[in-house]
Amino acid sequence: MSTSTARRTGSVLRSLVEQEVQTITQYRWWLVAMQASVVVVPLISLLVWRGAMARGAEPPVTRDYLTTYLVMVSVVTMLTSSWTARFLAESIRGGQLNAWLVRPCSTHLVAAANNVSEKLAKLATMLPLVVVLGIVFHRDVELPSDAGRWLLFCWALAMGATMMFCFDVVVGSLAFWWDEVAAVDRFRQLAALFLSGALIPLSVMPSAWGAFLQAQPFGYAVAFPIQTLLAPDLAPLRTGLAVQAAWVLLALVAARLVWVSGLRRYSGAGA
Repeated sequence: MSTSTARRTGSVLRSLVEQEVQTITQYRWWLVAMQASVVVVPLISLLVWRGAMARGAEPPVTRDYLTTYLVMVSVVTMLTSSWTARFLAESIRGGQLNAWLVRPCSTHLVAAANNVSEKLAKLATMLPLVVVLGIVFHRDVELPSDAGRWLLFCWALAMGATMMFCFDVVVGSLAFWWDEVAAVDRFRQLAALFLSGALIPLSVMPSAWGAFLQAQPFGYAVAFPIQTLLAPDLAPLRTGLAVQAAWVLLALVAARLVWVSGLRRYSGAGA
């Protein structure tokens, strides 16, 4: 990509994000209610785990680790999630994709702009709730003060978000061949919910699942970014960073191949 093309793409993306943010802020009370409900789920898990530990349960992680993880998990899950597949599939089936195919920039810019703008709006409404949660359980919340750890965390977040967005593009692009991809998208969402660590911390899963959990991609969207902050030693994270990078590369290649292959048979029906 040339410098001029990159600048044009960046300018278009910035304009689209600004437009999307203006639209989303019209529903700010809906956003507050939605993000409050999202924070409630890990809060309930946190209370259940703390109650169980108070009665003698011994999970394979410390109380501080579990508390910090569940305080942070809602923010990390939101920042790495993607909801592009359904909208992409609808634009393919309905022919609205035509309007973007003739433009001199990526056809995925609208989805990327929507993804970024919604995350900015959601972060603004969710973060105060998470801060309150952190204050309530501050005695058991342990976060690093090292700036390097936070930079590593941001990198892992960006990589996880990129991977999940590409997976969404793959699922949405299946609409080039199938009339309905909702079932595939729902299955992918359920798999991600369970295997990413968004619902249950992967660190408390059965040890027999260890190799599988470390190899599958979804854990690198939620559990691993949090692990970059909570791991006592950086050495084990090197392998995780390599595996995450491999999955991101594979997701990018898969999204590109499926998209290009689908475009070859696209007829713009419904336009």
